[in-house]
Amino acid sequence: HPSQRNLVEKDASGSVRVLGGAGTGKTVVAMHRAKWLAEHRFNRPQDRILFTTFTKNLAVDIEANLRSICSKEVMQRIRVINIHAWVEEFLKSEGVDATIVYDENATKDIWDTAYIIAPTELQLPLSFYQEEWRDVVMANGCQQLKDYLVARRNGRGTRLSRQQRQAIWCVFEEYRNLLKEQGKREPEGAMYDAKQILLSRGVEALPYQSVIVDEAQDLSDAAFSLLRAIVGESK
Repeated sequence: HPSQRNLVEKDASGSVRVLGGAGTGKTVVAMHRAKWLAEHRFNRPQDRILFTTFTKNLAVDIEANLRSICSKEVMQRIRVINIHAWVEEFLKSEGVDATIVYDENATKDIWDTAYIIAPTELQLPLSFYQEEWRDVVMANGCQQLKDYLVARRNGRGTRLSRQQRQAIWCVFEEYRNLLKEQGKREPEGAMYDAKQILLSRGVEALPYQSVIVDEAQDLSDAAFSLLRAIVGESK
């Protein structure tokens, strides 16, 4: 369709978001976009395009479909892999030995231990800390107390003073330290580590000239921050 072809063959100076309802052909456009870029824009032998998505099964299907429309030479320039698998592979190649945990039950004991030092005067349940960690600390990439003190808490309901945030941060710091002691990382933490490695080495460390994301609504802010770092795009 002409509207799809326009998206496939469009030159852009930065990120482009494609919106559409179910069944409107977004994945088809994404695949043909990868093919077109590999044929017309990034067609040197050393060029690479990263095509990623949230689920492994979808990545497998996309790769199979791409192979049906691309030559072997073109496919050599397109890497299809789900985002979590890419992060694990990259960290391993960098010598980072850590287990990425995706099941909340795998961190239950760690949370229970960290919660012991929670300030009793605040009377906040463990669930509050877990949600605050996910929706504020991880979502905003808070690595230190100073980051958390200025982080936005839109939609969290409970208002916190500066002093309360300082007290709460002790639990988060303990939780993070316990994760490291056990050689574990949450997905967002692993993405942050991968991003920091990329930023320290420069974009020339990776061969990707473009990143294409399918089902982007399933990806976290940490994932998008990492993907921007992969192609050297500032946040």
